[in-house]
This record gives sequence, C-alpha cells and structure tokens, in this order.
Amino acid sequence: MENKQKAVEREVKELIQRYNALYKSQIYEFFAKDGREQFVGKALKALEKGRDIYINQETRLIAVNEESYGARDYGTLQCVWALLGIMDQKKVEQHFLASREEYPIRIVFVGDGEIYDILYVSEADVGITNHLFRRKGIDGCGHIVVVEDPESIPDIQIPDAVGFCTVGEDGKVEYYRKDE
Repeated sequence: MENKQKAVEREVKELIQRYNALYKSQIYEFFAKDGREQFVGKALKALEKGRDIYINQETRLIAVNEESYGARDYGTLQCVWALLGIMDQKKVEQHFLASREEYPIRIVFVGDGEIYDILYVSEADVGITNHLFRRKGIDGCGHIVVVEDPESIPDIQIPDAVGFCTVGEDGKVEYYRKDE
C-alpha cells in the first residue's frame, strides 16, 4: 500500500512538472484511468506539505510553484481535458507538453504507435493558426483541435486534422467533425 502511495506521489509531481499547472480534478482523472485515484488526495497533501507543489484554493489549480501558477496557460489546460478524453478511447503511450516554438500546439502524444498533437485555437487565433499551418506543410502528424466555439471550425484550415472538440466548464469534451 505504501509503495503505491509513494509511486502516485512521484507521478503526481512529475505530471504537474510536465504541464506546469493542472486542475485538481484533472489529476484525479489521470489516476482514475488505472484505478489509483484514491491515492491522489494523500499525495497532494504530502507534496504540498513538502513544498513540492503550490495549490491555489480558489481556482483548484495545482502548480509547481506560485510562479508556474502565474504563468499557467488556459489553452494547455483545455488540451489536457482533451487528452484525458482521448485516453478513454485509445491507449496513450506517452504524452508531453509541446515546446513554445510549436505554438499553437500544446500537447504531443503517442497512441497506437502514431504521433498526434493537440492544439488550442481561440477564436482570435484562427487566422494566425491557418497561416502557420500553410507555412509548415505536411508533417504526417494527426491534429486534434480544441476550439472555444464550434462555429469557428469551418474557418480552421489545418491539414491532417483528425478531429475538433470543445471543453466545457466541467472538463467534459464534446467532439465535432469538419464537414468538407
């Protein structure tokens, strides 16, 4: 029992370090995928006590520290919800935060031996996103696009987009297909 607790503690810390900031509910959801969510509460308490993480009580966001909390990215948080939804549908072998140069891509993951990325496109960023993808050309990677409003989907020009989705306040993911 203690070993499982320590393992979850280590993994929670790694997960928070990987994404800088996550909602408490997202962390529980990650560990619910393999039935270890009952260890999360105790892990968070131990990590907070050891000053390994920062928890904002109002927003329920957990970050590496206050600086990471201040630098949190809304688009990345939305993409984490999308990743959690994908994990219900396919095996995700690895997942990590994309580099800043890959903007608007937030998360890259490997599933069933294929590489995918999850990007967040706000309504204000549709034009710049289309421009970036026109310049980038074909990269053979499947794109999952998180949007604020499904109305903007027809305007988004991303080759190899495998799906579009929105994320509700509660983290619930709604999927859409683009009708060509």
